Amino acid sequence: MNILKIYQNFFLRNVILIIVFLSVIFSCVYNDFYSQIHKVHIGWFKLLFTICIGIFPFYIAIIFSNMVLIKELFLKKKYASFIVMFILFWCSFYFIVCYYFDYFDLGKFTALKLVTVASNGTGIYFIHLWILRNISKGQKDILNFEAELSFLKQQLNPHFLLNAMNNLYGESLSEPENVPDRILNLADMLRYQIEATKKNLVPLNEEVNFIKRYVEYYTFRNEKLEVNQSFEGAIDAIEIPPLFFLPLVENAVKFSGEVPLPIIKMHLNINKRKLSFSLQNNFLVSGSRLTGTGIGIENLKRRLEVYGLKHELIATKQDNMYTIKLNIWELPTAAL
Repeated sequence: MNILKIYQNFFLRNVILIIVFLSVIFSCVYNDFYSQIHKVHIGWFKLLFTICIGIFPFYIAIIFSNMVLIKELFLKKKYASFIVMFILFWCSFYFIVCYYFDYFDLGKFTALKLVTVASNGTGIYFIHLWILRNISKGQKDILNFEAELSFLKQQLNPHFLLNAMNNLYGESLSEPENVPDRILNLADMLRYQIEATKKNLVPLNEEVNFIKRYVEYYTFRNEKLEVNQSFEGAIDAIEIPPLFFLPLVENAVKFSGEVPLPIIKMHLNINKRKLSFSLQNNFLVSGSRLTGTGIGIENLKRRLEVYGLKHELIATKQDNMYTIKLNIWELPTAAL
């Protein structure tokens, strides 16, 4: 059972609090009365028993006040009833405890002690409610993020598959003898996508290998496509969300395919936990038959936000070149 579950368990939480509270009081009292204990031969067990008798009524009163008066009246906005019952309860408790302390010879009880106990006990309860509310909100946020991440990752599969099927159809008409090899290559890429989308993070070197296979698939499709790619740094020491670069590379391949001499320049560098990725491709300035849906880029932007990654994403156009630069800091390291 983890700490969060223990805290949310009423019985265990109160047992731990009582033990801690008793330990603190016992330590203070034992130091104050150390000399007296030896003079009158008061053992530590009797001293602890006396402390327990003293705090017992206060503990019961605070539990009743918080669970009945605060929870059932104040939090349900029955303010008039709450004020009357709160005053009546603590005034009655004052006289009962005065008699209780006299009976057990625990010393004189004052109203100041009662006010202190009532205010502290109520204040701690409101802090407890605030903690529980934030825990509940955090758990809901986590569930929402997990559901959204699952949707975003699964959204990539049909997007990629649709483009791949269109390319295979075109190749089956022009070069049908190459289709079997392309299908095997496509099957390997889809296999990676299926396995990768089951994970929140994958080793960067696996992601790089997937991108290489993806580019290789399209260089076979278009022999004129020129791809310059370089990968520097310890790419096996970093983890990254799966299929992170696919939307960017996919767009570069698609739009460069319209020009007579398509060019793609891809560079990735790892410096400790910082990733720098740049991608350039030429495109048809006018007369393009392609219309970008924006799904891939928006997907990437949202995933960067949901994963909470410190990043910088810049897209620029100059002449007939489109450039994407992505910097990510503080990436998690791969498990060794």
